Amino acid sequence: MTPEQRQSGLYSLLAAELDLVQQLIALLAQEQDALILRQFDQVSVLIDGKTRALQALERASKARAQFCSEHELISIEQIELTLDQQASVWRELLQQAKYAETLNRTNGQLIQTHEEVNQHLMASLAAQRHTDVAYSADGRLSSLSSISRPFDRA
Repeated sequence: MTPEQRQSGLYSLLAAELDLVQQLIALLAQEQDALILRQFDQVSVLIDGKTRALQALERASKARAQFCSEHELISIEQIELTLDQQASVWRELLQQAKYAETLNRTNGQLIQTHEEVNQHLMASLAAQRHTDVAYSADGRLSSLSSISRPFDRA
């Protein structure tokens, strides 16, 4: 393979991978918006798309890694030398991959926050429910609140 063919092949693989990373970023941004707006039904749909995008990105990354291995492009310097004037696609890919990682981490934190709020709410409701209801001395279910009457009588 000539140096020009190697450059062209590597550039094509990197450009395809960059395109997939940008598609993933768009999905992550939509997921973040849905999480902020508490549109959890939309999040479920986006998770399927995100999974497919990650699988495609994984295949593209493996193809690039295999190409680099076959052509002994082990270091970043070797990749940039091979790309020459087209090395910007490599740097853009690295930058966008870091951005996607940051978005994904932020979305994970949003999900965790929503879970914690829901758990706190459920615990509060459960505690409130258990303290207001009890059995009376005659075995009837009753409320401890003075404004309610026993549940088992009309």
